[in-house]
Amino acid sequence: MKALILVGSSDKQSHSLALGNKIGELLESKVDSVEVMNLADTEIPLYNRAIEREASYSNKVKEFLEQSVEADIIVWVTPIYHNSFSGTLKNALDWQHKTKFDGKVLGLASNGGNRSPQAVDQLMLVARSQGYITVPKRVCTQESDYDENLNLTDENILSRTNDFVEQLVSLANKIR
Repeated sequence: MKALILVGSSDKQSHSLALGNKIGELLESKVDSVEVMNLADTEIPLYNRAIEREASYSNKVKEFLEQSVEADIIVWVTPIYHNSFSGTLKNALDWQHKTKFDGKVLGLASNGGNRSPQAVDQLMLVARSQGYITVPKRVCTQESDYDENLNLTDENILSRTNDFVEQLVSLANKIR
């Protein structure tokens, strides 16, 4: 089983990336492979519908789409910007416009806004349009849940993250 974690922060080091890495760390012993993809490092260009229509994707976009299709579990992790998810994540999801993920398991996580669920609530609508099956548990963190080295330290959030990972794997196993 393969897991792909898409981190939608445009920062090279962020709380969202730290959360994605923690989720990845917890998944490592439960699945065959885990990739944490920091979208800030992917060099995926801005979505362009003409390129999509012509199927003249760059190698970066082709690789991203292939990894997305091959994954059994996908997790979207986003910082909260203006009570919503990031443009960086939105751009990546726009490239998946024609791809449907019927029956693929998806987890949603965010950082910011006093652990606000608004960004993940909005991502639920996107997930539905792409055919994902989302796990009920979500992880929403805030800056104070981390230490100065961006390690997740809040015990309740760590427990929730463990439960989140268990739900991802359990649901993916049931679907397989």
